[in-house]
Amino acid sequence: MLVMRDSTSFFHRITVWTEKVGMTGFESNVLEITITIVGAILLYIVLRKWLSLFLKKLIGRNRGLWEKVLYNQGLCRKLASLIPPMAAYILLSFIDWKYKYLFHRLVDVWLIIVILFILTSLLDVINKIYESYPISKNRPITFFVQLIKVFLYTIVVISVISVLLNKSPEHLIVGLSAFAAVLMLIFKDSILGFVAGIQLTANNMIRIGDWIQMDKNNANGSVLEINLYTVKVQNWDMTISTIPTYQLVSESFTNWRGMEESAGRRIMRSINIDMKSVHFLSHEEVVKFASSIFLKTYIDAMLAKLGDINKDKITILDERKLTNIGIFRYYMDSWLESNPDINVDMTHMVRQLQPGPTGMPIQIYCFSAKQEWVAYEKVQADIFDHIMAVLPEFGLKVYEYPSPNTGEEPSLS
Repeated sequence: MLVMRDSTSFFHRITVWTEKVGMTGFESNVLEITITIVGAILLYIVLRKWLSLFLKKLIGRNRGLWEKVLYNQGLCRKLASLIPPMAAYILLSFIDWKYKYLFHRLVDVWLIIVILFILTSLLDVINKIYESYPISKNRPITFFVQLIKVFLYTIVVISVISVLLNKSPEHLIVGLSAFAAVLMLIFKDSILGFVAGIQLTANNMIRIGDWIQMDKNNANGSVLEINLYTVKVQNWDMTISTIPTYQLVSESFTNWRGMEESAGRRIMRSINIDMKSVHFLSHEEVVKFASSIFLKTYIDAMLAKLGDINKDKITILDERKLTNIGIFRYYMDSWLESNPDINVDMTHMVRQLQPGPTGMPIQIYCFSAKQEWVAYEKVQADIFDHIMAVLPEFGLKVYEYPSPNTGEEPSLS
């Protein structure tokens, strides 16, 4: 009330002065407009500068998250943007023009847009502060914030059109209902993204920082951002893949979070053995392998068992005997159990797969106690380095293709 009274008195003095100097009504109005615009601009600049300096000093003293976010998002500067349209409202209340209503509508539009910028900035502040808490990785709200922005933009567009046409927003909404199908097409990605975002969050399907793999979109890396329209993934080659949010619900992808949260990372790799190198163990080989701490107990037990089985057999075709590949499998299983880099509390075994043209696959199936990528690859490499080095001790050889030029038999390495 005090501001209005002072403004009334101020403009009254200007009117009296312009009448004394012989100005026309139009010239008086132009002078009042100029004074108001200049005053509003100066007040806007001063307040914007003052608020920025005040917030900067506040940050320097407290260094709190809220103060930093408010300063970086420029919310105070946007609040200062309310001053010019408010000043314009004051001006229009004291000026009597024939086309005053046109300027009043323009000021209404101006004020609506400024309020939109303030609200969107406030939403960004809320989102930034929420992202500073650990829960934001499990329950991101970026897509909710973006949905609210889309809703605000829609309201602002309807409000601006209704102000310019001097029609009630209800008439526009009723008219827009006839174009509901068109609007559904326009906002299809927003609607699908919103529904997908709710499903992703409610079912805990994906979080910020998760390692996901989606070959269709060339995505294999860590999730950087989840928003209304897209999910950004930083691949291991440092490229960025963008996946439409709804595709993560409608199509399949791999989330490696379960592996990262478990006690081990799976190793499942095979080496092909040349079947020509498989044979029964000789007495000398049995004695040799029985000296190994990994095999002694097993061989002693098997010799006693096979002695009972074979005591009535008169031909080697009827006897059961130890084989080099069977001893190798048991040796590797015992070796894995003694390896500190293997989680022996999880499934581990050395097994044969279906033989084929490339030999007999022997598969190592176990879980590395180290899950970090580089360390995991070293553990896996160490296992197969040992396998390839120890194979000749069992009389086993890795299958190799014959040379295409000479047509020779496969070389046995």
